[in-house]
Amino acid sequence: PADQPAPAPQAFTDEEIRHEVNAYLNVIDRPIPAARWKELGPRAAPLLEAVIADEREFPSRRAMAVDGLTAAAPDRAKLVLGNVARDTAQPGVVRVAAMHGAAEVLAPADAARELRPVLRSARTPGLRAAAADALSRKSTACAEVRDQAARETPEHRPAFDRALKRCAE
Repeated sequence: PADQPAPAPQAFTDEEIRHEVNAYLNVIDRPIPAARWKELGPRAAPLLEAVIADEREFPSRRAMAVDGLTAAAPDRAKLVLGNVARDTAQPGVVRVAAMHGAAEVLAPADAARELRPVLRSARTPGLRAAAADALSRKSTACAEVRDQAARETPEHRPAFDRALKRCAE
């Protein structure tokens, strides 16, 4: 019945968590739903953080680890994702995943503080637009998104359309 409590999350052993993290990160044809990552919980965080930090890992695998960390351990993600998003040595796909994760787990003011440098100074318009997209999810940053879109050259402005549309809603 509806008044019964939800079943307790499945308890995983450390080995099972390690196995599931590796299995999820090896999937190449579809994203892993956030609910699956959440089932693993915060104990998956050290494994995911190690993948994110390992420059020998494929960028796509590292980006998936960012997504996993965001869902499985949002408190840990809060401590990691802003730095990854701003790190110009990181591959673009990893930075974009970190921006979207940061927008999901951080309070609006914190997200703006962490992602504003990317919005204003990323070398490529695609990364600036990704920062705008992430920040547009926090309505408090829409003025900055509009200001940056106005500073973009006409050929780069369309990359900001999704963020501007979200800010107009």
